[in-house]
Amino acid sequence: MVDFFRKELPTDPGMKLFGGMHLAVSAVFLVLCVLLYLNRKRLQKIAEKGHYRLFRTCAAALLIANMAVHYTARILIGEWHIGEDLPFHICFVTNFFMMYILLSDNRRNLYRVVYYFTFIGPLPAVIFPDLHRGPSGWVFYQFIISHHVMLLISLYCLWVAGYRPDTKGAVMAFFIGNAYVGLMAVFNSIFDTNYVMLGELPAQLYEVFPFLKFLPAVVWLELVGIAVLAAARAIAGKAPKKAEA
Repeated sequence: MVDFFRKELPTDPGMKLFGGMHLAVSAVFLVLCVLLYLNRKRLQKIAEKGHYRLFRTCAAALLIANMAVHYTARILIGEWHIGEDLPFHICFVTNFFMMYILLSDNRRNLYRVVYYFTFIGPLPAVIFPDLHRGPSGWVFYQFIISHHVMLLISLYCLWVAGYRPDTKGAVMAFFIGNAYVGLMAVFNSIFDTNYVMLGELPAQLYEVFPFLKFLPAVVWLELVGIAVLAAARAIAGKAPKKAEA
C-alpha cells in the first residue's frame, strides 16, 4: 500500500513524454473536451433543472478529496519535502481557487481571472507531463484530476454554466502570473527549490527538445504562458455571449 502512494518507484516507468500512455490519456482528454462542447446545450438544459448545484458540489468535493489524499499520503509515508510539496505549483494554487469558485458560485469576479490559470498551469502539463508513475501509483490519478479534470470542470463552467471570463481578466491574469513568478523566484533563491520550474525544466523535456537548454527556463515558461493565455482568451471569446444556465 505504501508503494502505491510513492511518487517514484524503480519498477514503474511512469508516463513517458509522447509515449503510448501519454498519447492515450491525451486522446481521451481531447475527446471529452469535444463531447463537452458539442453537448453544451443539452447539458445547459439539465443544469437549468437545478442539477448545476449538484455538479458544483461534486466537482468541488472531488478536487478537495484529491488534494487531501495527496498531502496526507505524502506526510504519512514520509516523503513530504519542502522542495516539492508546498502548495506553490500554479496548478495546485489554481485547484484551490477552483474549489472556492465552485462552492461559492463566484462566476464573475474571481473566475474571470482564475479561468486563465486553469489553462496556463494545467495545459502545458497535459502536453508535456512530468509524471514518474503510471496507473499503478496514486500520483497518476492525482495528476489527472488536478490537471485534465480541473480543466474540464473549467470548460464546463464556461460552456455550460455561463461563466464569463473577459479580456480584462486575461490582462489581470498576465500581471498576476508574472508577479507570482517573481515571488517564487525569490522563494526559490532563498530555499534552493524549483517551484514553477523557474530554475530548470523537467529532464525529459531537455532530452526531447535539446534546444531548450540554450535559454533560461523562465524564458520558455513566459513564452508558453503567453501562448496559452492567448489560446484561452480565444476559447472564451467563442463562448455564447449570454449565459444560458
